[in-house]
Order: sequence, then C-alpha cells, then structure tokens
Amino acid sequence: MANKKINQQQMNKVILSTLIIGLIFTACHSTKMAQRAVSSQPVVTQSPAEKMKTVDSAAIIKDSLAYLINTPLDFTTFYGKAKADFNSDRASGNATVYIRMQKDSVIWISITGPLNIEGARVLITQDSVKIINKLEGTAQLSSIQHLQQIARLPFSFTDFENIILGKPSVLNNAKLNFDLKPDSIKVSAQESSINYLFSFLRSNFILGQSRFIANSNNNLVDANIFYNNYQTINGINFSANRDIAVTGSAPMKLQLSFKEYNFNRPQTFPFTISKNYDIKYD
Repeated sequence: MANKKINQQQMNKVILSTLIIGLIFTACHSTKMAQRAVSSQPVVTQSPAEKMKTVDSAAIIKDSLAYLINTPLDFTTFYGKAKADFNSDRASGNATVYIRMQKDSVIWISITGPLNIEGARVLITQDSVKIINKLEGTAQLSSIQHLQQIARLPFSFTDFENIILGKPSVLNNAKLNFDLKPDSIKVSAQESSINYLFSFLRSNFILGQSRFIANSNNNLVDANIFYNNYQTINGINFSANRDIAVTGSAPMKLQLSFKEYNFNRPQTFPFTISKNYDIKYD
C-alpha cells in the first residue's frame, strides 16, 4: 500500500491511532530477576527447573510469575523518546513520540511529525484525558471512560500505566493459567471482555510476547506485541524495540524504536490550551 502523507485532516485520526497503540500496547518488561540485556528469543540450553532439586520447582516458577504479575512496579517517574512507524487504514507514516509519567498521577505524551513540528499533546490523569491537536487548533477534554471507549478495553489509569511500562498485569487479579514449556512459559487469563496471553522465557522470566483479545459490541481488538533489544537501566529491563500488530475491526501495525529512556528522574508535564483553540467535550 502506498505510503500516505499526513495532512491536517488526518492528524486527529493519527493521534487516536498512535494513542491507542502507543498507550495500550507500548510495553517494556520490568523485573530484577534478570540483570542483563537479552533478545526476545535467545537459545536456552537448560531451563532453571532442571537445575532445581526440589520437587516443587514448577510451583515455584508459577508463584514467582504470579508475584511478578500481581505486584506493583517500584518506580517514581519514566521518560521515553521513540521513533514510531505506523500503518493503518487511517494513515501511514512516522512520528517521534515522547512519553513522561509520574507514577499513579500523570501520563504525558507528545507526538512530533516531520520537520520537528509537534502535532499533538496528550495529558492523562486518574479521571481525565486531554488531547491538544496543534495542527487543527483544537482541544478535546474527556473522561477516562472516553479513553476506554476509544481503546475498547476496560482499563483504569493504573492499567494504562502498567501496560505502558510493560508490567503484565491482569484485571481484578484474574485467575492465571500456566503452560510450562522446556524454554518458555505461557500465562493466560480471562476476564468477561478480554483475554490475556503472556509468553516469558523460562530461563529469566523476560517477557517475549503479549497478546490482548477483546470483543465488545462486535468490535474486535486482537493485538500481538513482540519485545526485542532488552537493555537494563536502573535495575529495570527495558525493551527498546517493539513490533505491534493489531487485527480486527481497526487493523494497524506499529514499530517502536526507543532512542532514549530513563526511570526515576525529575519530569515536568507542560500542558497549556491556547485561548484561541476550539475546545470539545466528550
């Protein structure tokens, strides 16, 4: 399909597409169980369970992953700068995405296009979503429920925060099902409107793949996220490259390559709506 240039009329759709994928399906896996950079699919010659002498090794692995999934992340702030290449039926192109977060408080996103021109800015709090479209001179003020409708996933602010950071959490501490393979572990869970599937390396619990399947009012979201190029920073394993494919009623593809990222450094969240902007409420 020919690559389409992003114009002002398309920018709002691009903002929503990037917001949906970038927020909901941008992920890094954080755990201090592994302290070295790895690829998403290394060759494993011996699983840790084979090294364990206790007969309860499988139970230990399940308990460790359950603890990882259900325990909050230990961080205060996050900053990331990524190149985003995207392709959907709405628009295709590339952009630079900046993400800043204050734990349990604020998610701030800036989307910059060619010539370093900022096209959009997003501010998400516990109960609100604000989007500035600088190319069209508009601002959209919504509740967090509106973002849930856009995403077609019943996530709270904390759920969005966890998924941005790649913490493989599930809603309401849903029951976890484990499938232990020689070199991998698959963990699945099911809620009323969403199915989760996580794939971990058995050697060090590095997250290799996440999948979310949701079907609400015949609107299907089926997203596969593959994590590559892990780096360790401040004791946290971060996937610098991600390949994301969403199929269903709104198919799209996204490649994210993080050029900068850090944790626990002071951040600011500038967000000013011009008095000349047309403000919309949802």
